[in-house]
Amino acid sequence: MVEIDDYKIPEHVSYSAFTTWLECGWLYFLSRIVDTPEVPAIWNLGGSAVHKATELYDLREWEASKNV
Repeated sequence: MVEIDDYKIPEHVSYSAFTTWLECGWLYFLSRIVDTPEVPAIWNLGGSAVHKATELYDLREWEASKNV
């Protein structure tokens, strides 16, 4: 593993990390190295709520199918 200052370069870089670096090195630095927190957008909260609701629905259907 290569280390620059206190940052250890990962052995594997995800596709999203790589494309972020290609699009904007500064964004990569802030989001992946410094780990600057982002302010969540309202649509992120709505999307999370939809995913949670469908997960709960699927779990309820799964439990009901086991009792049949």
